[in-house]
Amino acid sequence: MVLQDSDDNDGNDGKNGQRLEHAPHAGSADVLREAVRNAGRAIGGLCASAARGLRAAGNTMGKRWRIVTDALNPKSSSTMNAQQVFRIRRVVVFSGIAVVVLVVAVVVGVCVHASHSTQPGKPAEVATAQSGKTGQKATADTKDTAKKNAAKKDTKAAAKSTAQETAKDQAKNETQKKLDALAASISGDESASIKAKADETAKNSGKDVKQYTYCIAGKGNVGSLDGFANTVYRVLNDPRGWPRAGATFVKGDGDACNFTVVLSEAKYMPTFDSGCSTEYSCRVDGNVIINLDRWNNGIGDWMKAGGDLARYRTMVINHEVGHALGHNDNENTCAGAGQSAPLMQEQSMHLDGCKVNEWPLDIELWKN
Repeated sequence: MVLQDSDDNDGNDGKNGQRLEHAPHAGSADVLREAVRNAGRAIGGLCASAARGLRAAGNTMGKRWRIVTDALNPKSSSTMNAQQVFRIRRVVVFSGIAVVVLVVAVVVGVCVHASHSTQPGKPAEVATAQSGKTGQKATADTKDTAKKNAAKKDTKAAAKSTAQETAKDQAKNETQKKLDALAASISGDESASIKAKADETAKNSGKDVKQYTYCIAGKGNVGSLDGFANTVYRVLNDPRGWPRAGATFVKGDGDACNFTVVLSEAKYMPTFDSGCSTEYSCRVDGNVIINLDRWNNGIGDWMKAGGDLARYRTMVINHEVGHALGHNDNENTCAGAGQSAPLMQEQSMHLDGCKVNEWPLDIELWKN
């Protein structure tokens, strides 16, 4: 029995042990709940205090704002203390100025920051603008230079053209002077003087001296023959011409002439002989025929080679009269480039590299 009571006690002790083991857990939960309730009450108190403080602060701020607005209002400020009104207004003014200064400072700062932030791109933009300006300037300079060069070229061309025209005019004037001198009237004394020089040249030539009488005639509409006759007389008796071969010349009339020097229109040239061309002068038997077209204009290639009309007239007279003295075409030809062409070479047709020449060469100083 005792043993059983002991077992029961053990069993009870076991149950009691279990209750003791769980008791602490039940007490902790109560404590936690109590702490939460206390914290809630504390927070509620704090919130209430904060709300009371905010309400009090709001009331205070409201009162102060009403005081400020009353002080700024001329009507309501009349009932307030004057010193207080002055202090409030002064504070408001200074505060406003401070706000304006702050705003300006902020704006300036933002602008400066924006300027600095975009600054790295500016050099490129400036460089691009400068490059564009430089390119435009270079293009403008190039155009200006081209215009100046063109103007210079035009000026040079105009000057050159003017110089050429001046030279041509001078050459024409000089040629005309020579033509006028050849065709000028001859007085009796001048005629005798010309003949005397021709006789002296023929006498000193070492050749047999012979005087030839020639006549002057015209064929077709050739105008006055006075200038033509004066030119023939001067050319034939020039000391540089046939007098060097011992030949002198006098003008005669009628049948007493050794040959006749005829000035003929070009279209009548073939009437003297079928071999005479309308393009050139010719000699047929006792007629020395000078083509009027050639007399007035010369031969283009001969003139371009350095001759002029006065020299051409001298050459054609001496050449055709040379036939009357017994000479033939091209009995002597160009001896070399740059040398004077023989008088009897057909210079009107070809120079063969020789220079134009209107006087007989030394090798041509003979007559029949």
